[in-house]
Amino acid sequence: MVTSSGEEGILVRGIAVLSPSRLLVSDWTNHTLRLVDSVNGGVLSQVSLPCCPWRVCLLGGGGAAVLLNYKKKIQCVRINGDTLSLDRSIDVKGDPVGISAFDSSNIVVSYQNPGRVEMMTMGGRVIDAVDNQKAGKQLFQNPYFIVTSNNDDIFVSDWGTDTITQMDVSLQITRIFTSPMLTLPCGIVSVSTDQLLVANRDSHSIVVLNPTNGTLTPLLGQADGIQYPVAVAWCPASKKLYVGRACSQPAVSVFCLK
Repeated sequence: MVTSSGEEGILVRGIAVLSPSRLLVSDWTNHTLRLVDSVNGGVLSQVSLPCCPWRVCLLGGGGAAVLLNYKKKIQCVRINGDTLSLDRSIDVKGDPVGISAFDSSNIVVSYQNPGRVEMMTMGGRVIDAVDNQKAGKQLFQNPYFIVTSNNDDIFVSDWGTDTITQMDVSLQITRIFTSPMLTLPCGIVSVSTDQLLVANRDSHSIVVLNPTNGTLTPLLGQADGIQYPVAVAWCPASKKLYVGRACSQPAVSVFCLK
């Protein structure tokens, strides 16, 4: 899926669901952000980027944002029907690795080197932040993915500490989840207020985290075709889970969880 003719394997760092038939996929290998027909796997539109793209998230008003880690930028993208075009970019102070839209005007961004999480406006103004120094302990190491839930909780997966950190709207730590089932946790997606799906790269698994009671339950594994999962996205309308892999084709695998 999402491979054009003549291309080699794609490393997908981020996936966002536009509709039951449309995905945004960040193609690390070819420095592009792609609009993909998720039914037949065809590439409908793409924009070239100046470096390898990391995570991608949808924004209000029909746009999206993709992280350019090596350029220390957030690149905004316009979506007009089935056409993508580059919009403005936002300079950030650090190496951004995770991004999620919090509401119509704010985003949450995580960084590595050093680990940090910021709430900022779409204009790039930092509203609040939390890092190891502010927390007074080693909180973040590689906080590579971040997601907001329906009740405004923020969850950060850290594959350096094998943890999922839960924060409130003020970036106050409310809980840190640890478990032997969390092995290099990467992609994380909110399905409901009591269900998060977490991709564990090195154990080749997808697990369900219930943040209400802290339980983790196996969902998919190698026997189901999971291999080095990195990015995940959920389509509530079709009940499909999209998994981007850090290995050879297919770049994105689709699982129906009805």
